[in-house]
Amino acid sequence: MTFETKIKELGLVLPKATPPVGSYVATKFVGKLLYISGQISNDENGKLIQGKLGKDLKTEDGYKAAERCALNIVAQVKQACNNDLTKIKSCIKLSGFVNSTEDFIEQPKVINGASDTIAKIFGDIGMHARAAVSTNSLPLGVAVEVDAIFEFNWLTDVTAKFVKENPDIVVVTGDYIVPGAYYFGADQYVAGVILGRHLAKVVKERWNGELDAMIFAACYKCGELLIARMDGIRDGYKETYPNFPDDMVFRFENAEAEGQIISTKKIVTDFVTANPNMTKIVVGTNNDEGGLGALSAIETMGMEDNFFVVSHGGDTPFQEKMRAGKGNVWIGSVAYMPERYGEFMIPWVVDVLNGKDVPREMSPEHFVLTQDNLNKYYPK
Repeated sequence: MTFETKIKELGLVLPKATPPVGSYVATKFVGKLLYISGQISNDENGKLIQGKLGKDLKTEDGYKAAERCALNIVAQVKQACNNDLTKIKSCIKLSGFVNSTEDFIEQPKVINGASDTIAKIFGDIGMHARAAVSTNSLPLGVAVEVDAIFEFNWLTDVTAKFVKENPDIVVVTGDYIVPGAYYFGADQYVAGVILGRHLAKVVKERWNGELDAMIFAACYKCGELLIARMDGIRDGYKETYPNFPDDMVFRFENAEAEGQIISTKKIVTDFVTANPNMTKIVVGTNNDEGGLGALSAIETMGMEDNFFVVSHGGDTPFQEKMRAGKGNVWIGSVAYMPERYGEFMIPWVVDVLNGKDVPREMSPEHFVLTQDNLNKYYPK
């Protein structure tokens, strides 16, 4: 699902990006970072949302004003990226300013309007650091102003420029989709959905549909396609359990200096320490290294009956654990079978070079690898 589709699904309409009204720019690139100047609160018709929280406006009014600021931010981002939101890798930070009285203390609840909107549109890559600050006045008497920092996927833009300047060269990308290029690789989101459906089936069969929390330990700074893996798990699970609360999905960055195995082990251990009353927990990771870390933490704590682990990859680390009988906890890893990419890809590329009418995007078959079906796909 594209960001544009998500915006429509949410029933949102992006306003027109407004130009600056002073000696500054609305957006500015610095390396891979995209800075968005402060966006003030106005309604769907462009009328300013003015007033002071704690005096003229209630917290819920401020929340809606912050929502509008967030939509203005997304409009500026879209314009800066030449109307292609796939160029955004992540939202790094929002800074929110609330025009409020001295005794008003709910600034964070007000700025949640902006944070929630960004998270709904961009999913996991929309999770950001934040500041929510009180001020006794804002320009034009508006209620809320929010600025932002986004990370830009510069490689997509460079490749797109090459494709445009070299129309006679067939370009095939494998990790990211570029306008004008062919794409062969995983359908990350669909793979995640397949894994989420499998997870829901196991939770229903073995835990009678009860689940306290999902921990997603993943490389959130790696870009949209990898993050789609995690969004897919959540959405696939919610096809069966649509009322599972979003605030019980906990997201952690595991691409740290110590490596994803150690990082994920620490994430899981710390989560259990902080939430001792949770007894039915799922850990989802964007690769099998993260799965190894989760399994190690679970076994060290002796909590095999309290966890399920799902991952992406179906690679050697996962296969070895399945043959060691660990499939009761590590219940599945969605397979990509990269060793067969050439088998699928070469005939398709040959057809492209021969001028045949073929799909511009192609993905291998995705399925959930488990302890039970491992030998079918990877015989000893």
